[in-house]
Amino acid sequence: MKTDALSPDLEYYIGKLQPQYESVGQAQIGHMLDQYGIPFFYKQATLICKNSHREIWHPDFTLPTYDNIVIEYSANGSRIPDKAVKSNVYRQNHIAAIFLNESDLARPDWQQRLYDRLQELYSQPFAHRCDQRR
Repeated sequence: MKTDALSPDLEYYIGKLQPQYESVGQAQIGHMLDQYGIPFFYKQATLICKNSHREIWHPDFTLPTYDNIVIEYSANGSRIPDKAVKSNVYRQNHIAAIFLNESDLARPDWQQRLYDRLQELYSQPFAHRCDQRR
């Protein structure tokens, strides 16, 4: 006998596998990455060298199958706090980064645009990925 419904216990444990996103926008990005079959780590600890000092940062999303490209999201309107600083630090650490905010996710085609941007970055030679000024 086959049932279409999951047991309450199974639903509970499947729910526990989902990251506890800090914002609705982060949840949207996480679900989009899941839909496109792109593995990611949420808030993974990452060692960063900043001003000759080591720090641990927790990018919103790290994509291991895309050479650890990171996605940072800000829910603060159209402004990402410290975007210029973060962008420069990621570049110095040879980490390609994409910065998104609420206005980016408000576009009807944001999922395809993000996917296309990931493909574009990933297809570039490694040295050029991190030198993106966008």
